[in-house]
Amino acid sequence: MKKWTIAFLLWCSCAPLTSPEGGPEDWQKPEPPPPPPSALEQYLEMRQRYGSGPRPDFVAVVPFVDESGFREGVWNVEYELANMLSAELVAVRNWKIVPFDAVAELAMEWGFADHEKALAIGRKLGADFVIMGLLQDYDMRRLSVGDPLVGGYKSYSAVAQMRVEIAQVDDGSAIGQAETLRDLTDRDVGLDLLGKPREQDLQFASLKEVEFGSEEFRQTLLGQATVEAIGELVHKVVAAFEPEGLVFGGDAPEVIAVYSEDIYANIGSEHGVRPRLRFFVYPGTERIKAEGLDPEESVALVEVVEIISTRLASLRVIRTTGEIKAGDRLELAEGE
Repeated sequence: MKKWTIAFLLWCSCAPLTSPEGGPEDWQKPEPPPPPPSALEQYLEMRQRYGSGPRPDFVAVVPFVDESGFREGVWNVEYELANMLSAELVAVRNWKIVPFDAVAELAMEWGFADHEKALAIGRKLGADFVIMGLLQDYDMRRLSVGDPLVGGYKSYSAVAQMRVEIAQVDDGSAIGQAETLRDLTDRDVGLDLLGKPREQDLQFASLKEVEFGSEEFRQTLLGQATVEAIGELVHKVVAAFEPEGLVFGGDAPEVIAVYSEDIYANIGSEHGVRPRLRFFVYPGTERIKAEGLDPEESVALVEVVEIISTRLASLRVIRTTGEIKAGDRLELAEGE
């Protein structure tokens, strides 16, 4: 009996399991774990890792402005179309498309319906370019001819018309625009015997039950028009980013000065050059002769940092296989 008493006393002397006072009324429920970071928070954390060094262009697609008068209660076309365009752009070109969920968080909080708000969203996201869209016409329409009860028929058409503008975030200037219009017609008309609904009738009546962008959506007439319109926009947006229209005339692009990591070239706004364009550096004529270098072998890849004047820009090195010197030639690096 004595050993059990000692054991009991030792147990009582142990630290309480509930609280320092040992009273159950003092027990507090543990704090719930913090919520996971939002899409915006995750993106901003990723964006910070790039810093200011060499990196791809960041492009944000903001929600479209809807002037089409599309039926309410079907889809949120402003966000859905921007999301589809954003998703299609991810797969092309050497750029980083800002996840649309991150863009949408800011758009819902700040608004997006004017140029300045779109640029503000771009600045917050650390984007180099923003794509702003305008939905001009968007609908699926029905045309009835004759009386269905005596052999009339219905024809359907779907239209998707939109325009986008691509702007540089740093100064708001436009680098290009793209427009598209898709107007599809139901070619397989068929008779409506005694008013019996056909497949297109069902599509027309139940659009709001179809998930935007889904496979079922893509099978509808309006879905087909949408996919074709977005596909054309993607092609034109990519083309707008390509450095076309550079005019150097008699000025051969070349490096004119090198001060440690600071490199300057005789290219500028007069030639249509813009920041983040990239050029291969090839040895100049004097170096080829003096150093026995191969004129067809580049010594570096550089990127335009700042347009200083009409014929002056600063460059930074992206990668190098040799020394860069004044007089070295520059050739546009397409696709880099």
